[in-house]
Amino acid sequence: MAIDEDQVAWQKNFRWRTHRVDGEDDHRLDFFILINDKSFVVTVCASLDSNDSVTQLVSRYNQAFNENGEEEIQKAQGEIEDIIYDAGWRKFVRLAPATEKNNSASVLLHSVLNPETFYFRLATDGENTDLTQEHPMKSAYGPAYFHLNISSNLPRYAAQEIQFKKKFMGLGFNARVLVNGQEMCCKIAKPGQAKAVQREYECLKKIADCEHAGIISAPALLGLVVDGGDDKVIGILEEYIPHTTSVGRCEGGIEAVTSERKAKWGKQIKRSVELLHEIEIVWGDGKPENVLVNHETDDCCLVDFGGSWTEGWVDAELSDTKEGDGQALKRILEFLAA
Repeated sequence: MAIDEDQVAWQKNFRWRTHRVDGEDDHRLDFFILINDKSFVVTVCASLDSNDSVTQLVSRYNQAFNENGEEEIQKAQGEIEDIIYDAGWRKFVRLAPATEKNNSASVLLHSVLNPETFYFRLATDGENTDLTQEHPMKSAYGPAYFHLNISSNLPRYAAQEIQFKKKFMGLGFNARVLVNGQEMCCKIAKPGQAKAVQREYECLKKIADCEHAGIISAPALLGLVVDGGDDKVIGILEEYIPHTTSVGRCEGGIEAVTSERKAKWGKQIKRSVELLHEIEIVWGDGKPENVLVNHETDDCCLVDFGGSWTEGWVDAELSDTKEGDGQALKRILEFLAA
């Protein structure tokens, strides 16, 4: 098979996601890229030649980062990723072969959290670029996840015995998994998300222990995820809410939902937020997308207790406050009344 045909065949089931870019200084960027479930760390360095295209891109990226220019950051990052792909796709084909997207082979959570990792450096001579593989003795980029401060009698499950099914969209590691044949939602304390997962656990635990546990529409805590090596807690397991939509993403838009359903959802959301405040819990990131609709019961369920806020639903100065929840609730009810 010709090389071009190899590339076309590989791209049919090609999955690429840049989940992090680190800038150690003004002359170096480290791209953390997941390709077909394999992890690649590609180091891109500026050269002494200011006319070099890669050097100019690194400079553009760093300048945009220092000036908080999100649009220019994304543009420069995309151009660098194109160079990485063009220079390294032949190596990626060998190291991260594609699998059929409907492949039903069992995948364990541990292998998803700890993917095989390859290290490369982007090399350029001014005209040509290539990826040179490196072999560090150990990772210099920190842990794949953090340990949570949790003492609980909830069941504990090693990541090696949990079956991974699908990662949900959004920040952090939030996935649908199977534990002893039962569907659950799994949240892992990945870098930058440990505080959010810790907060979610504390909120859901407080809900479970209160007198309103059966009334507040929120996922139940079902267990803890531990690192098989030292039994430290690295994540939580929650009730999986069977859903095909959220209040914010109804098929056909919110206008297509009957007034009776919207009124029911509004009452459920309002009641849950009021009860949360009675037990001193702040929902945080209140918005229609964080209200799932159970497709079996058509009831609402509030999700995402990790804290934060979303522009248009909660003002920044009111984030993680009861006042912010009140603002989000008012806007959600107005959205449902549209």
